[in-house]
Amino acid sequence: MVNHQRHKQKGFTLLEIMIALAVFAVVSAALVRNAAVAVRQTTLLQDRATAIWVAENHLNGLRMAPRDDDNYPSPGTQRYPVTMAGRDWELVVDTQATENRAMRRVYIEVFHADDGDIAVADLTGFVGQY
Repeated sequence: MVNHQRHKQKGFTLLEIMIALAVFAVVSAALVRNAAVAVRQTTLLQDRATAIWVAENHLNGLRMAPRDDDNYPSPGTQRYPVTMAGRDWELVVDTQATENRAMRRVYIEVFHADDGDIAVADLTGFVGQY
């Protein structure tokens, strides 16, 4: 009599391994994409924070400057190049008169020096004559 014993196979079949690898590939691709998006968002936030600091520094410089009739900002638009955090920026400062003659409204837009189409940040403040 021939002994036909069935042995239980241990391990995974080739089909199960291929399905697991396919699932792993899809999940890995999604994780890499999410990581790339997170890095991009972090860079944008860092640029925006630096641009806001550039605008605040300029506005505070205007506020701290000594005031007299010759040094009071006159209405108009001016451009200033600025370097901060290893980057070149361009400020567009629009100074406007207000109802109060002793007060000016200052609107500051900050652009990358190499890409002046879209403002990275903007800031509005007021500067007094005295």
